[in-house]
Amino acid sequence: MPDPTIAEVMDALAEQLQSELDPAVDLLQVTGRLTFNPTPPAIDIYPSDPFQEQLAFGGRQVEVFFDVRARVSTAEHEGGQDLLLSMMDPAATTSVAAAISSDRTLGGTVQDAAAESPSNFGAYVDPGPNSQALLGCVWRTRVIL
Repeated sequence: MPDPTIAEVMDALAEQLQSELDPAVDLLQVTGRLTFNPTPPAIDIYPSDPFQEQLAFGGRQVEVFFDVRARVSTAEHEGGQDLLLSMMDPAATTSVAAAISSDRTLGGTVQDAAAESPSNFGAYVDPGPNSQALLGCVWRTRVIL
Protein backbone atom coordinates (compact mmCIF):
# COMPACT_ATOMS: atom_id res chain seq x y z
CA MET A 1 0.00 0.00 0.00
CA PRO A 2 1.41 3.43 -0.88
CA ASP A 3 1.91 5.95 1.88
CA PRO A 4 -1.32 7.77 2.70
CA THR A 5 -1.63 11.48 2.12
CA ILE A 6 -2.01 13.76 5.14
CA ALA A 7 -5.63 14.43 4.13
CA GLU A 8 -6.32 10.66 3.99
CA VAL A 9 -4.90 10.20 7.49
CA MET A 10 -7.01 13.07 8.85
CA ASP A 11 -10.13 11.61 7.19
CA ALA A 12 -9.41 8.13 8.59
CA LEU A 13 -8.94 9.56 12.07
CA ALA A 14 -12.21 11.51 11.80
CA GLU A 15 -14.10 8.46 10.51
CA GLN A 16 -12.86 6.31 13.37
CA LEU A 17 -13.72 8.92 15.99
CA GLN A 18 -17.20 9.38 14.52
CA SER A 19 -17.96 5.65 14.40
CA GLU A 20 -16.61 4.98 17.90
CA LEU A 21 -18.20 7.97 19.65
CA ASP A 22 -21.55 8.28 17.82
CA PRO A 23 -23.28 5.69 20.03
CA ALA A 24 -22.24 7.55 23.20
CA VAL A 25 -22.36 11.26 22.24
CA ASP A 26 -25.59 12.66 20.80
CA LEU A 27 -25.30 14.86 17.70
CA LEU A 28 -21.49 14.75 17.63
CA GLN A 29 -19.94 16.65 14.71
CA VAL A 30 -16.53 15.23 13.69
CA THR A 31 -14.53 16.77 10.86
CA GLY A 32 -11.14 15.77 9.52
CA ARG A 33 -10.16 19.41 9.12
CA LEU A 34 -9.88 22.54 11.24
CA THR A 35 -13.44 23.76 11.73
CA PHE A 36 -14.43 27.33 12.54
CA ASN A 37 -17.70 27.90 14.39
CA PRO A 38 -18.74 24.24 14.77
CA THR A 39 -22.03 22.99 16.12
CA PRO A 40 -21.05 21.51 19.50
CA PRO A 41 -20.33 18.93 20.61
CA ALA A 42 -17.65 18.84 17.96
CA ILE A 43 -14.26 17.35 17.23
CA ASP A 44 -11.91 18.74 14.61
CA ILE A 45 -8.45 17.64 13.50
CA TYR A 46 -5.52 19.73 12.30
CA PRO A 47 -1.70 19.49 12.09
CA SER A 48 0.20 20.00 15.35
CA ASP A 49 3.19 22.24 15.83
CA PRO A 50 5.71 20.71 15.29
CA PHE A 51 4.08 18.51 12.70
CA GLN A 52 6.61 15.93 11.49
CA GLU A 53 9.66 13.92 12.58
CA GLN A 54 11.83 11.48 10.66
CA LEU A 55 12.05 8.26 12.70
CA ALA A 56 15.33 6.96 11.26
CA PHE A 57 18.29 8.46 9.44
CA GLY A 58 17.88 7.80 5.73
CA GLY A 59 14.70 5.86 6.38
CA ARG A 60 11.26 6.52 4.99
CA GLN A 61 9.38 6.02 8.22
CA VAL A 62 7.80 9.30 9.28
CA GLU A 63 5.90 10.26 12.39
CA VAL A 64 3.35 13.06 12.08
CA PHE A 65 1.34 14.82 14.78
CA PHE A 66 -2.22 16.06 14.78
CA ASP A 67 -4.27 17.99 17.29
CA VAL A 68 -7.63 16.36 17.92
CA ARG A 69 -9.72 19.07 19.56
CA ALA A 70 -13.06 18.47 21.26
CA ARG A 71 -15.35 21.41 22.00
CA VAL A 72 -18.65 21.58 23.86
CA SER A 73 -21.23 24.27 24.42
CA THR A 74 -21.07 26.60 27.40
CA ALA A 75 -24.81 27.34 27.14
CA GLU A 76 -25.58 24.61 29.68
CA HIS A 77 -22.35 25.05 31.61
CA GLU A 78 -22.30 21.97 33.86
CA GLY A 79 -23.63 19.62 31.18
CA GLY A 80 -21.00 20.81 28.71
CA GLN A 81 -18.24 20.42 31.26
CA ASP A 82 -19.46 16.95 32.24
CA LEU A 83 -19.44 15.85 28.60
CA LEU A 84 -15.93 17.20 28.00
CA LEU A 85 -14.65 15.61 31.21
CA SER A 86 -16.12 12.27 30.13
CA MET A 87 -14.36 12.63 26.76
CA MET A 88 -11.12 13.13 28.71
CA ASP A 89 -11.77 10.09 30.94
CA PRO A 90 -9.77 7.14 29.56
CA ALA A 91 -12.25 4.63 31.03
CA ALA A 92 -15.45 6.26 29.73
CA THR A 93 -17.39 5.09 26.66
CA THR A 94 -16.97 8.69 25.43
CA SER A 95 -13.16 8.62 25.71
CA VAL A 96 -11.47 10.25 22.72
CA ALA A 97 -8.16 8.50 23.49
CA ALA A 98 -9.87 5.10 23.66
CA ALA A 99 -11.68 5.80 20.37
CA ILE A 100 -8.34 6.52 18.69
CA SER A 101 -6.76 3.40 20.23
CA SER A 102 -9.65 1.14 19.21
CA ASP A 103 -7.89 0.55 15.87
CA ARG A 104 -4.36 1.93 15.99
CA THR A 105 -4.00 1.46 12.22
CA LEU A 106 -7.04 3.66 11.49
CA GLY A 107 -8.59 1.01 9.29
CA GLY A 108 -5.25 0.01 7.77
CA THR A 109 -4.40 3.57 6.71
CA VAL A 110 -1.32 3.97 8.95
CA GLN A 111 1.16 1.80 10.85
CA ASP A 112 0.23 3.17 14.27
CA ALA A 113 -1.74 5.96 15.92
CA ALA A 114 -1.99 6.94 19.58
CA ALA A 115 -3.32 9.91 21.49
CA GLU A 116 -1.36 11.58 24.27
CA SER A 117 -3.02 12.92 27.43
CA PRO A 118 -5.54 15.71 26.89
CA SER A 119 -4.29 19.26 27.43
CA ASN A 120 -5.28 22.91 27.03
CA PHE A 121 -8.62 22.59 28.85
CA GLY A 122 -10.33 25.95 28.52
CA ALA A 123 -12.23 28.37 26.32
CA TYR A 124 -11.76 28.41 22.54
CA VAL A 125 -13.01 31.36 20.49
CA ASP A 126 -12.87 31.18 16.70
CA PRO A 127 -12.20 34.31 14.65
CA GLY A 128 -15.18 36.28 13.37
CA PRO A 129 -17.89 38.57 14.67
CA ASN A 130 -20.43 35.83 15.50
CA SER A 131 -18.06 33.49 17.29
CA GLN A 132 -19.00 32.02 20.60
CA ALA A 133 -16.68 30.73 23.30
CA LEU A 134 -16.69 26.95 23.48
CA LEU A 135 -15.12 24.83 26.20
CA GLY A 136 -12.58 22.37 24.87
CA CYS A 137 -9.32 20.48 25.10
CA VAL A 138 -6.79 18.88 22.74
CA TRP A 139 -5.25 15.43 22.36
CA ARG A 140 -1.93 15.54 20.54
CA THR A 141 -2.04 12.42 18.38
CA ARG A 142 1.07 10.65 17.04
CA VAL A 143 0.76 8.79 13.76
CA ILE A 144 3.40 6.62 12.12
CA LEU A 145 2.88 6.51 8.36
